[in-house]
Amino acid sequence: MASNDTYISVMGMAVTSLTTDAIVVLDAKTYRLVEVNQAFTRVFGYTPEEATCLTLQAFSAADPESLEALTLEIEQRGELSAGLRPYRCKDGNIVQMETRVGVIDIEGRRLHCAVMRDVSELHRAQAAATESEERFRTLARAAFEGIGITDGGRIVDGNEQLGELLGAQLSELIGKSVVDLVAPEWKEQLATRFHLGNGEPFEHVMLRVDGSRFEAESQAKLLRIGERVLRVTALRDISQRKRLEEQLQQSQRLESIGRLAGGVAHDFNNLLTVILSLVGMLIEVPRSAEEKDDLLQIQQAAARAAGLTQQLLAFARRRIIEPRVIDLNQLVTELNRMLKRLLGEQIELVIVCASDLGTVRVDPGQLEQVLVNLVVNARDAMEAGGTLTIETQNVVFGPEHPERHPDVAPGDYVMVAVTDTGCGMDSSTLLRIFEPFFTTKSSNRGNGLGLATSYGIVKQSGGSLWVYSEPGRGTTFKVYLPRVYAAISQVHAIAAAAPARGEETLLLVEDDAMVRRVAVRALTDNGYRVIEASTPSEAQGQFARLDGKIDALITDVVLPEMSGWKLAQLLCEKNPNLRVLYTSGYTENTVVHHGVVDVDVDFLAKPYVLGELAHRVREVLARPARKRAGNEPR
Repeated sequence: MASNDTYISVMGMAVTSLTTDAIVVLDAKTYRLVEVNQAFTRVFGYTPEEATCLTLQAFSAADPESLEALTLEIEQRGELSAGLRPYRCKDGNIVQMETRVGVIDIEGRRLHCAVMRDVSELHRAQAAATESEERFRTLARAAFEGIGITDGGRIVDGNEQLGELLGAQLSELIGKSVVDLVAPEWKEQLATRFHLGNGEPFEHVMLRVDGSRFEAESQAKLLRIGERVLRVTALRDISQRKRLEEQLQQSQRLESIGRLAGGVAHDFNNLLTVILSLVGMLIEVPRSAEEKDDLLQIQQAAARAAGLTQQLLAFARRRIIEPRVIDLNQLVTELNRMLKRLLGEQIELVIVCASDLGTVRVDPGQLEQVLVNLVVNARDAMEAGGTLTIETQNVVFGPEHPERHPDVAPGDYVMVAVTDTGCGMDSSTLLRIFEPFFTTKSSNRGNGLGLATSYGIVKQSGGSLWVYSEPGRGTTFKVYLPRVYAAISQVHAIAAAAPARGEETLLLVEDDAMVRRVAVRALTDNGYRVIEASTPSEAQGQFARLDGKIDALITDVVLPEMSGWKLAQLLCEKNPNLRVLYTSGYTENTVVHHGVVDVDVDFLAKPYVLGELAHRVREVLARPARKRAGNEPR
């Protein structure tokens, strides 16, 4: 049998050759280190000679009670995994080492052999991995879109938003096939797109777990992990964005149609002025009943054409209006009796007015037309009867509101809503509901301009018109008008119609020869002396020839050389008592701005009939001259 020294020598050679883990042999009685390997000296910084001078109590950084309990347990069990234990290096640093201890008896000498593994790098790597995973989870939770990871087409992981989008808990989605969550008509295209995995966004329709559909946008990337190919997909609900895009496209389409309609207004109004004026003159001449009937039909047709033109101009926001501050409750209340007659006995009319309703600045006649159009539309949707409710309310739109109504600026509004219990409308009808001449009614029940006209009037008044409807659930039209904080405009009593005749001298400036000819005839037939001109320079020459002795200037606003407003300014400087009456079919000039007539201007919109012209001239001559001939151009 070898001596103790021999065994120890053999043991020393063995532990020295093991360089991966730190190994130390201790005397179980004295707890002095007997032997260490090279890994020990590398980790702790002690030379082998220095190590053999150490005791366990000096080398271990654990508290004495913990150390004593550990050594006792080692003796009792003979072998122990001690887990992470703290040790003191030569330089004073404390390191945590994974420790395993066994008991060895050699010729009556009891030894403890401890194997210590430096797992700090492993723990750091594990901590980094845990931190990275937690960071990924945090980012995934904070993402606005749903994120899903699929393996072989089945969901293996994802974030909470994915569950919210698909209407289920994430745990309920694990294992489900993506194919089952895609609308049937999109499955083939989506499979092709996702197979590429190039990250290009793709719009399609998804199904929630309950079977409901929503517009979605997906982006997918392929991820290779060893032999596995995973697909990471970002999923977004774009239903709201699609609705806003449709609203924007509809608004742009209506704007284009409006520009087209407004572009022909001036020339068409001039033609209608001539037709209506000449027919009116011809009717006054004695003739046979048959001839008179023919003329009346021409007059009626021209009047209908003028009405259609005005409706188109209203839709295009090119109609000339005269707004004032009004109480919307009062307007609705005054319409009550007429609206009941329109609705008939089968439909109940309910009016709910807000007690503290704000004021609005609109053309009352135009707004009445809007309400009548909406009520007639509601009546036609309730053929079997029902209830129509008109409600007024103050509304405040905050900065977040454009998400629903992108063309409505934040601010204070007054709303009037018209709600029926009729048949309702589907989404395709709603997209075209405000287009001119679009109608779902039979040809003998309207021309499709009612809602288009209402839309234009509201827009021209600075407001917004919105419709909410579903098939079988009725319809609600909501008119939002900017609230104004001003006193209600006082309405003066309308004087009896002024006589058309007079003897004054008038200067008529009109560049359209046909309109000028019928206007001159109408005024001279009523006793006036008319001096005509086709251009501003010609008008100035006529004015100078008469030494400024002109009682009233009747001028088109849009003229060659200079505007009618500028011409009036020049002539009024020479004759401050000169009255001025402007005429125009345009809604954008120096006396009409966005269809609103300046308050201190006498204006006659085209088309007009000759009787209107003669009466307006008489009204202008009957009152003192204006202090100025109109506002400065804007």
